[in-house]
Amino acid sequence: MRKKRDYVSLILLLASLAVFVFAAWKLFGMYAEYHQGTETYEELQDYVQETKEKDDSPTADDDGSKKGTEDARNGYLQVDFEGLKKVNPDVIAWIQIPALDISYPVVQGNDNYYYLHHMFDEQTNKNGSIFVDYHNQPNFTDSNTIVYGHNMKNGSMFGTLDHYQDQSLYQQYPCFYIYVPGSVLEYQIISCYAGRNGSTGYTYSFPELGDFQKFVDTVLSYSGYDTGVTVADTDYIVTLSTCVNTDRNYRYLVHGKLLKKIQN
Repeated sequence: MRKKRDYVSLILLLASLAVFVFAAWKLFGMYAEYHQGTETYEELQDYVQETKEKDDSPTADDDGSKKGTEDARNGYLQVDFEGLKKVNPDVIAWIQIPALDISYPVVQGNDNYYYLHHMFDEQTNKNGSIFVDYHNQPNFTDSNTIVYGHNMKNGSMFGTLDHYQDQSLYQQYPCFYIYVPGSVLEYQIISCYAGRNGSTGYTYSFPELGDFQKFVDTVLSYSGYDTGVTVADTDYIVTLSTCVNTDRNYRYLVHGKLLKKIQN
């Protein structure tokens, strides 16, 4: 009888050890991927240089006409797109969200799946990339351009996007920036909320007159707080999207309208 108990105890011990080893292996694999992702994206910061304090006086209209002088570059990043394209020709922009310390290259693929699991250097990794919906134009000229990024547990990628649930953060930092070759696009946030995957916020085509205004009215009504920003039917919107880790059916969305285009 005692031998039988010893045998059962040994089996339980070995099973527990196997579970521990498996869990440790999974944790190590997760840590290795996070570490690889952090290193890869930190290296890409070499393609970006920060300049002096922002001087918003020299701006340009959306049609590109210049309103200011050579100081337009002050306070904005200088992005080496030529160098980035040598690493990955799919690069179309660089996104900067100062409030969240988010600063990453933006790519666009042939679908919305590849860059979910591939980093900027095209290595397979759960960090993926920040990428634009493949239905959109790569120059951010659509009425609503959708930008995706993972909600990583270590806060990388769009892992802190939902911090904009805090209205005081918005009041302090109401804008984010998208850099394209030759220009900086400054967006003022108009709405932040958790919405169902595939909801109105993901609309990228507005074939009928009035469709865009309906879209704007809907996403403004979803917002967790009133930003007080008005949107015209001639405005351009960028929608930032990431997962809600507590519910796979929901996404956290931040909508911003193009405030100005700065020659850079």
